[in-house]
Amino acid sequence: MPILHSQERTDEVGRFLRLQADHFAHADTAKFLWQTTNPYLARTERELLGQVPLRPTERLLEVGCGEGGNLQLIGLGRNKAIGLDFSRQKVAWASRQIRQASFVCGDATRLPFRDEYFDVVLCRDVLHHVADKGAVVREIFRVCRSEGRIVVIEPNGKSPIMWLLGWAIPAERDLIGNSSGRLVALFDLACMTDPEIIRTQPLPFGRLLFHYRWGFPRLSRWLGELVLKVEGMARWVLPSERWAYMIFRTTKRGTISQKEGSKPEVLSL
Repeated sequence: MPILHSQERTDEVGRFLRLQADHFAHADTAKFLWQTTNPYLARTERELLGQVPLRPTERLLEVGCGEGGNLQLIGLGRNKAIGLDFSRQKVAWASRQIRQASFVCGDATRLPFRDEYFDVVLCRDVLHHVADKGAVVREIFRVCRSEGRIVVIEPNGKSPIMWLLGWAIPAERDLIGNSSGRLVALFDLACMTDPEIIRTQPLPFGRLLFHYRWGFPRLSRWLGELVLKVEGMARWVLPSERWAYMIFRTTKRGTISQKEGSKPEVLSL
């Protein structure tokens, strides 16, 4: 791999950040509706977000909330929730649509919240869109209370479906390099307890077939259940290392002791 000089590296990071800012600047109403109302996708999304351990009345922060689809699907109840995103248009749109949560425009590498304020912090599909991934993880830990929970969800670059999405969409290209090893390397295991990686969605080709832009989303009313059954069978033939999503869950270290350098437990759902 060629070694980049500092100016070349700076230029490369600048191009990457401009690409991300342009791609995600505007609110995508169609994407929100697809995620939250499509018979196929809304069901798989609820199952994915069901891995967020949120108890009644706890404070939740979502870093990189976009239009707020994740918060809409989680079901907040009596929880106090805040969604943060760098796009002012997305934040304004989400504020009008989702009354159960508050929304803030801000930088994930410099979160505008005090230390240890939140009980649960969620960061989904964000790290492969930022240049300084380590800074985001450090900020997540800073604002999470002692013994609070952190959930980071990232697409797996070894998944055939996610690799194809990364290849087709320039702003998603960095996900191709995603792996459990790259994800774990961002965390200081000495600062957490009970780390685990959950692998899920073996082969979600319905994301392509029913995609709201280039697929046939209306067909999911009739074919959604069949596609889900076929996808479920893929778990018996496709190794979990190639499943579409990785969910990193941990508890911020408090009074519970943990052996230094322990490895995350890996689960397949």
